[in-house]
Amino acid sequence: MRDNFRGVVGAASLLALAAGTAHAQNRASFSEVPQGAWFSFAPVSPAMDCASIERLALDEVTFLKATAVDTGDAPAFCRVEGIIRPEIKFEIALPNTWNRRLYMFGNGGYAGRDLSSPQRVANRDAAVKNGFMSVQQNTGHDERTDPLGTFADGNLEKLVDYSHRAVHVTVNTAKALAEVYYSDRPSYSYWDGCSTGGRQGLMSAQRYPTDFDGIVAGAPVLEFNNTQLWNVYNAQQLLKGPLSYDQLPVLAKAVMGKCDAADGLEDGLITDPRQCNFDPATDLPRCEGAAGETCFTDDQIAAVQGLHDGVIVDGEQVYPGVQWGVEGIDTNGNSGWKAWMVTEEGQSRQLAYGETYVQNIALLPKRGTDIDWRSFDIPANFGDVQMARDLLDANQPHLSEFERQGGRMISYFGWSDPALNPMMGVNYYEDVRETMGAERTSAFYRLFMAPGMFHCRAGYGPDSFDAMVPLIKWVETGEAPEQIVARQIKDGETLRSRPLCPYPQVARYSGEGDETDASSFKCALPE
Repeated sequence: MRDNFRGVVGAASLLALAAGTAHAQNRASFSEVPQGAWFSFAPVSPAMDCASIERLALDEVTFLKATAVDTGDAPAFCRVEGIIRPEIKFEIALPNTWNRRLYMFGNGGYAGRDLSSPQRVANRDAAVKNGFMSVQQNTGHDERTDPLGTFADGNLEKLVDYSHRAVHVTVNTAKALAEVYYSDRPSYSYWDGCSTGGRQGLMSAQRYPTDFDGIVAGAPVLEFNNTQLWNVYNAQQLLKGPLSYDQLPVLAKAVMGKCDAADGLEDGLITDPRQCNFDPATDLPRCEGAAGETCFTDDQIAAVQGLHDGVIVDGEQVYPGVQWGVEGIDTNGNSGWKAWMVTEEGQSRQLAYGETYVQNIALLPKRGTDIDWRSFDIPANFGDVQMARDLLDANQPHLSEFERQGGRMISYFGWSDPALNPMMGVNYYEDVRETMGAERTSAFYRLFMAPGMFHCRAGYGPDSFDAMVPLIKWVETGEAPEQIVARQIKDGETLRSRPLCPYPQVARYSGEGDETDASSFKCALPE
């Protein structure tokens, strides 16, 4: 069996890892806009020509370029590119007919992605097609020169921009520009992000509660620092008992066989992995001797159990373990653990994120680029990352100011997310409910858990859903989403659909009808 990890990753490998994970988005926003939707009407036209924008003086903006765009998939718009000091690159798309609404979308991973990358252009165009002005930024660094967390090494200013400032100053710049270009400010402003973008959304609600009227915060890495320590911890566990790709389907089959029916329906989905009582020591086939493709050695079983146990400090779990179901197999035959946790060559994605964190961010203001992740003592260093926690975590449960401003927020998480621990989202929502009260919380903030969904999208469960349209409806009409229908689509065909329910409700089969159709399910509290 090949070594799962290598000690040194070159610059080219770092860049490849960053590019592969720097854009996390559900990609279904505006996919279910009803015909004739009120927010698609765009009655406002520019009060000045596009080129004149370059002569404007905007706070902290050091560069402006404006280009009229009348090609491609989107209606005609003015593309404004700029830089906010020190190095925050932004793009604002101002449609020729505007619906008085602002749409800003977030970043993934350690960010720094080219604002003209295909998926970011697709996100922008989807918004412009519906009359929104679209806003994006790179958090203040470029992944091509500063991949992963290397931008933060010795540069606290860039880390602050990445943490929260870049989003705040960019949306303020966009609002000011709209007021000049259209002689009108946005009537509503919306945020849409997943992963880092989800964290950015929560940061906005917590630190800048007036920036957005509505926020979609998908799979937010709200405990950023503990997540990165968890990434290193997982790699350390697998170092003790490395797994092969061939073993992952065996693990997935064993977990599903033990836990599929826990929700009352054998449908290839685990509605809530907390109901799963899988035990690697008794439920996995054990090898008699050397490791094999269809069995597990004692060391491998211990590694799997260690992953599920979570990060332990002084005998107490300080961060939850990998949830059962994450190892599941998607419609392309890939396990959620593959690449994210288990690799047969090079670093896993989790390790890439965790290693760059402990070397460039964890021990602020000290620098630790010579740290070896293999020997990094997580319990000993757990309390030393408080400065980074104060800066980067978005886990404050006091959202009363966002609520008072009339803000509304939808959050979602895949129960089978291999990049981030879904319990992080559940625990935070429970903290908000405990702080503000359950009924009060659900009146402005709702969490939707998606069984079988990987990170932001994909997986072996329904993963395609539009959270933005329900959010807009909630903000502008007061109608809260009682469910969001998600679909599992392959090659353009819907394999099944399922309602996502406001936590703590779950989708329960009615007892009759097609088990692959959302209409056969209702949202209810778990039995």
